[in-house]
Formats: sequence, C-alpha cells, structure tokens
Amino acid sequence: MPFDWLHNKINPEFAKKIEPRFYEMHRLEMEQRARLLFNLKYPRERAIERIRQNIAWDFELSRIPQFYEEVPEVVDRVYRRSGK
Repeated sequence: MPFDWLHNKINPEFAKKIEPRFYEMHRLEMEQRARLLFNLKYPRERAIERIRQNIAWDFELSRIPQFYEEVPEVVDRVYRRSGK
C-alpha cells in the first residue's frame, strides 16, 4: 500500500520560485550574525569561523550550501561598514 505523504508533490515551477528566497534568507542571517559578533567585539577571523560553524551545524545532515563560501565576503562587508 503506497503512502501519498511519502513522496513530495511540489510543483517544479513553485520550487524554482522559492529557491532564491532560501538563499536570501541565509544571506540575511549571515549579515545579522556578523553584526551581532561585531557588536560583541569578536575579531573578524573568529566571526568568520563562528558563522561557518553555525552553517555547518545547520546542514550537518545534508550538503553544505554554496553560500558557505561567501561568509568571509559578508563578514568583511559588515565589519568595514561598521568601521573596524
């Protein structure tokens, strides 16, 4: 007896539409974490390491997403804008 709930029935067009939202949500979260760590006086290198550890933990059961490599860029931008 097959179970309907076992297989996704997501419309491929809808999946394409929400994919950029996933990326944008995590990019915003990286910026917010970088700002928080800046306010807590974390050094830039430690902030990069900390955010990468958070991402690795979030995706420990799946493939590490592409935005993992963008962490230094995001942290640098936040720290530069904040004057450090």
